[in-house]
Amino acid sequence: MPPPALPDDLVDQVLLRFPPEEPELLVCVALVCKRWFRLISDPHFRRRFRELHRAAPMLGFFCTDYHFSRFVPTFSAPLPHAIPGDWRAVDARHGRVLFNTVACWDDFTFFVSGEDLVVWYPVTGEQHRLPNLSEHMYPHQFPFHCHWTAAVLCASAEGGCDHLDCGRGPFLVVFVCTSSTEAFVSVYSSETGAWSGPASAQLRRAGVHLAKPSALVGKALHFISGDCGTTKILKYVLGTQEISLIHLPKKPYRHIALMTMADGGLGFAAVHGFKLDLWSGVSGTKGYAKWAQSQAIDLETIGTLSVSFETVCCIDGVAAILMGNDKTCVIINLKSGQIRKITEGRIAYPVVPYTSFYTPALGAATTCEGPREGSSSA
Repeated sequence: MPPPALPDDLVDQVLLRFPPEEPELLVCVALVCKRWFRLISDPHFRRRFRELHRAAPMLGFFCTDYHFSRFVPTFSAPLPHAIPGDWRAVDARHGRVLFNTVACWDDFTFFVSGEDLVVWYPVTGEQHRLPNLSEHMYPHQFPFHCHWTAAVLCASAEGGCDHLDCGRGPFLVVFVCTSSTEAFVSVYSSETGAWSGPASAQLRRAGVHLAKPSALVGKALHFISGDCGTTKILKYVLGTQEISLIHLPKKPYRHIALMTMADGGLGFAAVHGFKLDLWSGVSGTKGYAKWAQSQAIDLETIGTLSVSFETVCCIDGVAAILMGNDKTCVIINLKSGQIRKITEGRIAYPVVPYTSFYTPALGAATTCEGPREGSSSA
């Protein structure tokens, strides 16, 4: 006589505790039987799964090679939809990805009309092409001696959203363009379908970098900035449109990556020798006027001493992605120090990490048809 089936409540509690960074486990469990399939496909399960784990895992990252991007998964299953064109990933946040659709691009002396920018939701394949930017958005020198970058984020980033399941909701795109003396910022809203009038500030040597992902801290976006051997942070406050520069500690770092720290503050990571140094901003009378080194992770266990690494991006104080001069790519867990090498072909720079919850949500769940291939939800 077979043992009695486990109660749904007990199975549900076990499944909720599956690690979100291994979504293929839930997919496998959903295929065991129709009963478990219904439990996992229930929207209430997906919501409770997100609420329990809170921090969305990194599902992979986009790397750019030969002027277009490809997705490198960090788990066994790929995203349900492939990149729909020869697009170049610029930024990703809150389940969305921002692309530049021009085949030949550069972050320097290159005109961006706005229509070259597309927001893509990888789970459903939905696309949202942005309208033209107004001509007065750019500095007088544009397109000569100017740099640009952009960021995508939930429209409720200023408050009112926990970002656990907002990937298909309203969003903003913040476009930043800088010259040697000025910085201009314009914001696109999917709710109005239009760009805002540009905010500007007189800032010297504040060139932004397209290849470096931004960091969202509270109501402010932060971008790597600076030229002529100096590195700073350009800060843009949503709502007030304030633009300012934050200076970094005077350390011999060639490449830094911004991140949101575990306590919600601003931080950055950088490689010095065979150490990955983590720094966090300390609030003072002028905002982030001081910095404190919070951690140093030993890198000598990676490869040989002939391989040097640079920090290419960080994921909200959880992980850092490093690139070696031999094209070695590694992901470091900033909490445990665990190091994972990426072996899937040549990893090209720049790198844009993609974080989102990913659980099966098959339409057949309510019709008793069983699983249907290729259907999922993040």
